[in-house]
Amino acid sequence: MKSHIVPLALCALLPVSGSAAAESTLLDLGRLQYQAAYEAARMTVLAVDAEGRPLTVLLRIDHGKFLPPHGAEGGLRVLTVVSGTLSWGDGKEVDAAKERSFGPGSVIVVPARGGEHWAAARHGDVLLQVVMVRDGRLSPAVGAQLEP
Repeated sequence: MKSHIVPLALCALLPVSGSAAAESTLLDLGRLQYQAAYEAARMTVLAVDAEGRPLTVLLRIDHGKFLPPHGAEGGLRVLTVVSGTLSWGDGKEVDAAKERSFGPGSVIVVPARGGEHWAAARHGDVLLQVVMVRDGRLSPAVGAQLEP
């Protein structure tokens, strides 16, 4: 009987993949690798899909930088302003009169088709989290806010 106690005790010390004992991890954003995006921002990928395409990215726009109109193609995107104040406009042409400002915690939904927009960091650095929703869809509560 004693011969079974030691192996069982050793098994209890082994890590179990996917166990409930796993803890959340706070990312050190300073250790992430960023690459140029839109010639005016830097991006790092946080998660990818089964095909290796980005699902979640962080986008840094330094103070004074401007991202010209872009985004006509691609899937539905959900942007969250993590820090800073994002200057944002919709359309293919920049129109300062239509530009809006979004602060930390703001959530912006960009349509999958025809979602042209521009962005800028006019009041300091901006950090955005962008989630791509390619094969999914918005919840009914969010979708209802998009209906005219």
